[in-house]
Amino acid sequence: MIRADSVTFRYAGGPVVLRGVSCEVVSGQVLAIAGPNGSGKSTLVGLLDGLHQPASGSVLLDDRPISSYARREVAERIGFVAQSAELHFPLSVLEYVLQGRFAHGHLLGFESDADVEAARAALDLTGTLAFAPRHIGELSGGERQRVMLARALAQQPRALLL
Repeated sequence: MIRADSVTFRYAGGPVVLRGVSCEVVSGQVLAIAGPNGSGKSTLVGLLDGLHQPASGSVLLDDRPISSYARREVAERIGFVAQSAELHFPLSVLEYVLQGRFAHGHLLGFESDADVEAARAALDLTGTLAFAPRHIGELSGGERQRVMLARALAQQPRALLL
């Protein structure tokens, strides 16, 4: 489903972070990336989600360059949970999780009953349904991580990148 072929990456003006990395994520598989701090694990996950573009090599999603997809199309296929998230808007937990449904969005951007049902199901799955009315900024770090996972699950993607 997602394949990186000999990708090399460097941040603007910085040293090479990844050099010649290849991996493949197939449906039903769990793939773990291990390494010391600063070794490029998060950068590789960002490449696999199309958030970064490799300096060389390629990242394919369903045998097509990930860069050829619109972000909404990527979000229909891949759910992404970052290590941390800066949350500057006064959102309830339910509103935050509903943002994960943008790939299924409607013309005017209003959520449907199906969107609310998917968000509530994802919150329930992560044991955070009781947090739904709370402000996202009121949560502990661990609670926020579980809500971030619920947001990714609410997308109903084919793959999760954590």
